[in-house]
Amino acid sequence: MSEFDELFKQAVNGSRKNKGKFTLTVGTVKAVEGDTCTVDNYEDVRLNAIIEQTQSQFTVYPKIGSKVVIGRLEGEDNAFVIGVSDIEKLIIKMGNQLFEFKEGNVTIYIGDQVFEMKSGKFKITNGDVSLKSILNDGFDQLGKAIIMTPSGPGKFSAADKLVFADLKDKTNQLLS
Repeated sequence: MSEFDELFKQAVNGSRKNKGKFTLTVGTVKAVEGDTCTVDNYEDVRLNAIIEQTQSQFTVYPKIGSKVVIGRLEGEDNAFVIGVSDIEKLIIKMGNQLFEFKEGNVTIYIGDQVFEMKSGKFKITNGDVSLKSILNDGFDQLGKAIIMTPSGPGKFSAADKLVFADLKDKTNQLLS
């Protein structure tokens, strides 16, 4: 069992034994500094509940003025962010890789794999293979497919071909 799984199991089991020992509060972010923030009168609210050094970590940085839900275990002084209404940036740490996302364009490179968010579109590739080209090639092939029937070769109806063209257009609106 991984370290995270063990902590999660302990938290679930602990919450069953100590009902009402976990406090949730909604507040407004006043400041963000490092890996903590100030929420109303609560200072040093952690952005991550788990503070041990781990190989992977996902940190959400809320915008100043946004609403957040913070949690605190009874008997503990440390509060931590559970949810945010507006995100300033995200940082994802995966092994030795570190990715930072702010408003605007984002590109992640992991070896030959690329995930990019740019101008309202996504790009997903692995080497020379892209999700957009796979989907477009599939819709193109469907549009010109010959279907074997007992009475001989057939084709998709004009209505089906319109659906394929519409799906291809939607794919191109989503993917770059």
